[in-house]
Amino acid sequence: MPHASHFSSAAVALALAVLPAVSLAVEPINFEIRNNADLAAVCSTQPADPNYIAAIHFCHGIGVGLVRYQEALQEGKDVEPIFCLPKSLTRAKAVETYLGYAKAHPEYDQEAVGNVLIKYLSETYPCSKGSSADSR
Repeated sequence: MPHASHFSSAAVALALAVLPAVSLAVEPINFEIRNNADLAAVCSTQPADPNYIAAIHFCHGIGVGLVRYQEALQEGKDVEPIFCLPKSLTRAKAVETYLGYAKAHPEYDQEAVGNVLIKYLSETYPCSKGSSADSR
């Protein structure tokens, strides 16, 4: 079927032509989070940095994802919350306290982000006995 192979070749050529444009759209920064030190570096990006907006949203996304994951685990199940966030907690304050925690615990720098975030959240925002997560 020669017609189909021409279509496939054209599709591949188009994809290759568009690929550089797509990769330029995310340049000049590439957030590769291998461990807690990497996340702390991204979350500590300063407002004057041209990549600040992307960095802070990336940082917030990691935290929100973890909180939403805990909420999903608790839905309809008899699962005690790992941490209980105060309703007044802002994302900016959570990032600030996380960065303080990361700085105070350099021994966690090479650990997986999820493990360290659970430690941070459960130690910083513990639940009182028998409480449900305030973050719902």
